[in-house]
Amino acid sequence: MSPRTRIAVLGFGRFGQVHARRARAHPAYEVVCVVDPDPQARAAALAQGFDAIASLDALPEKVQAAAVVTPADTHADLVVALLRRGVDVLVEKPMAESEQAIDAMLDAARITGRRLFIGHIERFNEALSDPPWDRAPSRLAFHRQSRLPGSARSVVLDLMVHDLDLASHLLRCGADPFLILDVQAQADGVQVKARMGGTRVDFHARHGVEASCATMGWGDGDAWTELPLSNRVELAQTDALTRQYTAFHHMLQGQHSPLADAQEGATAARRALAIVSKL
Repeated sequence: MSPRTRIAVLGFGRFGQVHARRARAHPAYEVVCVVDPDPQARAAALAQGFDAIASLDALPEKVQAAAVVTPADTHADLVVALLRRGVDVLVEKPMAESEQAIDAMLDAARITGRRLFIGHIERFNEALSDPPWDRAPSRLAFHRQSRLPGSARSVVLDLMVHDLDLASHLLRCGADPFLILDVQAQADGVQVKARMGGTRVDFHARHGVEASCATMGWGDGDAWTELPLSNRVELAQTDALTRQYTAFHHMLQGQHSPLADAQEGATAARRALAIVSKL
């Protein structure tokens, strides 16, 4: 068995805590520390048995990889700093919230030669281990909703970006043009009609609803199939986040995995920003 990857988790908020626990439970990792400037977050990390530091200035030299689970507007500064320190990075989606931040992250990865991946977790949804069709459908639709409140901008960047990446991944059309046909902002969400390759794709994202859920539908002509998607992080070791950490380890070891690379994450974020510009 290869040595465990020594990893740091940046951000110990609601989802950062889940990341830290999954990484600690994974046999491929040693969690060296949690990094968070908030004293209460560090106290919570210490209470759960993690070493905790306030900033990257105190990051131990032995750290080989990092998971960045902080607000999206902090991603670029943290990721660039980590890459320059020789640390490989898995950063939560969206990759960033501006073209300038995306470019800075891509440039840092290119210049340093370090590896950068984006946590598009739906790629590890158990229901989607393979595309559920033999050939790309003519129509594809995503419906995703969250109990958390948000603005039209955050709905696109935080929720819809899941499906912008997933559609590209399943249709295998990452390099194809993304043609936005229509964008409608509503009181509780955003609807987008687009074309990706030869497929018409509809994206629906809502916030502030009673229950979080997601579905994907596809078809040709009158035929239509619906598939429920679940992105919940359960306690079991086989959840999507654990599979994502396995994929990260595989990529660090030079093996293949479906983990979104920096260019794929940039594509999803840029498509989300293009939609936001039309709101």
